[in-house]
Amino acid sequence: MRIADVVKAVAERNGCLPAQVAIAWTLRNPGVTSPIIGARTAMQLEQNLGALDVEFSDQDVAELEAVSAIELGFPHAFLNLPMTRSVTLGGLQLEPAPIPR
Repeated sequence: MRIADVVKAVAERNGCLPAQVAIAWTLRNPGVTSPIIGARTAMQLEQNLGALDVEFSDQDVAELEAVSAIELGFPHAFLNLPMTRSVTLGGLQLEPAPIPR
């Protein structure tokens, strides 16, 4: 319900519908190729397509990211602890490989 409350607040600030915020937020995810909207009427379809016009502020993005963050739990949280990283990596810093162009 916390996610729904934040989606509703973002929608009110932006003068749009919560469904439009939810769809627009989903479209920002690079892992999503096409959201399924499930409109049953032409009006619902028009309203859902309004998500394409939603523009988020930095505050909107921060709030949506914070409320929808997934806690990975064990072992991820344990492996990310400074003590565990120190013991397993011995201070080694890993840099991401450059992306070939």
